[in-house]
Amino acid sequence: MSRFHGLVIVAVALGLVGGPAFAKSNRPPARPPLVIAEQGNFYVGGHEAETPSGKVVADAMYVEYQIPAHRTHRYPLVFVHGGASTGAGFWSTPDGREGWATLFLRKGYAVYVVDRPTLGRSAHFDAVDGPMLPPPTALAKRTGGEAPPAARPATRFPGKLQPGDPAYEQMVRGRQSTIEVPFGAPGDPLAISSRVDGIDREAGAALLDRIGPAILVTHSRAGTTGWQIADARPALVKAIIAAEPNGPPFYNAPPLGQPGDPVARPFGLTYAPIRFSPPVAGVADFGALVRAAPEGPDRIGCWLPQGQRRTITNLAHIPVVVVTGGSSYHAAYDHCTVAFLRWGGVPVEHVQLDQHGITGNTHGFPTETNNAEIAGLIARLLRAKGL
Repeated sequence: MSRFHGLVIVAVALGLVGGPAFAKSNRPPARPPLVIAEQGNFYVGGHEAETPSGKVVADAMYVEYQIPAHRTHRYPLVFVHGGASTGAGFWSTPDGREGWATLFLRKGYAVYVVDRPTLGRSAHFDAVDGPMLPPPTALAKRTGGEAPPAARPATRFPGKLQPGDPAYEQMVRGRQSTIEVPFGAPGDPLAISSRVDGIDREAGAALLDRIGPAILVTHSRAGTTGWQIADARPALVKAIIAAEPNGPPFYNAPPLGQPGDPVARPFGLTYAPIRFSPPVAGVADFGALVRAAPEGPDRIGCWLPQGQRRTITNLAHIPVVVVTGGSSYHAAYDHCTVAFLRWGGVPVEHVQLDQHGITGNTHGFPTETNNAEIAGLIARLLRAKGL
């Protein structure tokens, strides 16, 4: 797993729900009732495949949606979860508060929440998708150690991050097995991750074909999913909010990789191809990759192409916002993802939460104790873009 982003820490923070495990005295104050005009669920994507047990439909994606009675925004939000998790964490948090999907529903957005193919309620078939692999067990150690050496202290984690704490117990129960993070399993890690990009792309494109234009909200490993869906359906993606997307470009960085590791993402942002102009067939087409000097003690130097400049064809008209927590390991390198997007002609804004007075957040900020404040900031950014 050390080389793959999707897992980590917030396998932890997404895909987990609060609820009956919490005493009434520990629950957040009641809010006005939600008034829903329509809700439901469906599946998109997938393909028929033969297995020893017979024919199945593999790699389909489960989608759950709610549309508010007082809808004030034209484009719905599509929430796409990260690795080793499910969409459940967008509905509510491990300590029982409202998740981002619910918070944005209150703001007048229609919301669609997916379980990415092979995860959660999206079926996984060993004969098609490979064996299910266990998530990491050292949850507390991994989560507590995610910040880079010079990062600010993490203060927004829900609960006490130790066995017996209700929020911790929800997290442990919410982590999912997944083939997308090989955890040292035999096989070709790049081939596995490239396949994940491909099945996410096809299912996401099928979703937009069904619901029409939308805004993508991605987290962690789903960062590459967002770029792939936008590449597949550029006319239907109106914006991308990328919460600490999988990265940085080309090479992994600690804690997910070490200097000298092979190229992880041969297309810069992604494992599988996306369109560039002039075209790119693989990492060699970018020319030499040169690592710039770090901008400070808490940041890595970015690997950027030195060859002919290329446009990321189908993202070049899509507004992108990359959001980074100040106490996350991503604070060390999300600026590199932003730099590559700009190199490729994508209109991107980097929102570093600390610079907006929102402090103490780790990689799991969609479910941390100030997730409503962060949702409010994102809503203001979308409003400023007319969305």
